[in-house]
Amino acid sequence: MALEITVGPPLLTINQGRTVLASEPDGQIYPDTDKGLYFFDTRIISTYRIFANGHSFDLLNAGAVFYFASRSFLICPTFETEGGMIAARSLGLTLSRVIGDGLHEDFELTNYGPKPVRFNFEILIRCDFADLFDVKANHLVRRGRIVNSWDADGMTFTSAYTNADFRRALRIHICNSDSPGHVTNGRLTFEVVIEPGQTWHTCLCHDLIDGDRVYEAPPECFAHAPPARLASPVEEWRKTVLKLETGNEEFYRLFRQSVEDMAALRLPMEGTDHLRFVAAGGVPWFVTLFGRDSLIAALQTVFVYPDFARGALEVLGELQATEVDDYRDAQPGRILHELRHGELASLHKVPHTPYYGTADATPLYIITLNVAWRCTGDRTLLEQHLGTAERCLDWIDDCGDRDGDGFQEYATRSPVGIENQGWKDSGDSVMRA
Repeated sequence: MALEITVGPPLLTINQGRTVLASEPDGQIYPDTDKGLYFFDTRIISTYRIFANGHSFDLLNAGAVFYFASRSFLICPTFETEGGMIAARSLGLTLSRVIGDGLHEDFELTNYGPKPVRFNFEILIRCDFADLFDVKANHLVRRGRIVNSWDADGMTFTSAYTNADFRRALRIHICNSDSPGHVTNGRLTFEVVIEPGQTWHTCLCHDLIDGDRVYEAPPECFAHAPPARLASPVEEWRKTVLKLETGNEEFYRLFRQSVEDMAALRLPMEGTDHLRFVAAGGVPWFVTLFGRDSLIAALQTVFVYPDFARGALEVLGELQATEVDDYRDAQPGRILHELRHGELASLHKVPHTPYYGTADATPLYIITLNVAWRCTGDRTLLEQHLGTAERCLDWIDDCGDRDGDGFQEYATRSPVGIENQGWKDSGDSVMRA
């Protein structure tokens, strides 16, 4: 009998830093799914639909151009306007997106028909500001208040969420538009007129706001930027990593793609005087600092990019537990499991501030320090992190060995902690302990 292999529904994902966009291949986000625009563990946009006179476009093709940029090609169905019928496939839409700190979108509508067309181009945007934990549990709880506003003079739409001291907001600015935008029935609406063979264009710049800090969208139109300009972040990244020359084309392509994938996992961590990059746990749902994941990624890439190890050792050392906190499964010397920045973490509804319930991050820290020193020859790594490593050893011998038999054991002490704290830490990963 043939074995059917399925990989799940299609998903178009782009990301950079703390910002992740997961959508359908046509760029849309349907309600009641886990897709959306995520920022610091908060889903900002939960619904995103595109219409021409109320009719959806059909997908031709789509894909990620880079890890931070995508392009979707759509065509119209047959639909009626005041001036007559618009034939199917006579109107093309190219949706280009690029993520910097915020999100920049380019919409280009091209009239391939023989007559001028006039219609309403509409973008439906809904924000729910749901915490990532609530989205993944499919249990959405509105805890705060959402306020929407429209600035007609500045053509700017703002949706802001507040719950106690937790604040997130989205600010969408319409720019470079061939016709003014309006908000009508909760939709961004443009009256579009296109002559035969001509193209209509608009940009949407999505600025993302965390408290008082604004993460601005890239200002440049992706649709018109030269290819070298778009590829420059990737090329700059390649300059920082190991260079490889080989006559084996397949291996070279494998290495080149792997290097680009590593760039997508770079998580910026602000320090006192410089920016550190740490490998995130994964895209799209684990774009945050992990102990186990970040250290293993550092070990696997230390020859190619040793700064992943430097960043992980530095950041995780700074966050090493210093006291007993049963709610967070923290004990002196323990290395964290996961750090989150969403609403639930900010209001201490979950223990990920950070949470320390992992059995292997603490010994992995010592292993990573040893390997990074051996691979780089940088003795300052040992000098800088020796105190952290000694506290890790103390934890391994004390709290990590619960019964004194020389082997490490684990058990959560938190009412909301992780039961299985090994590398496979899902609730059902150990069936017969």
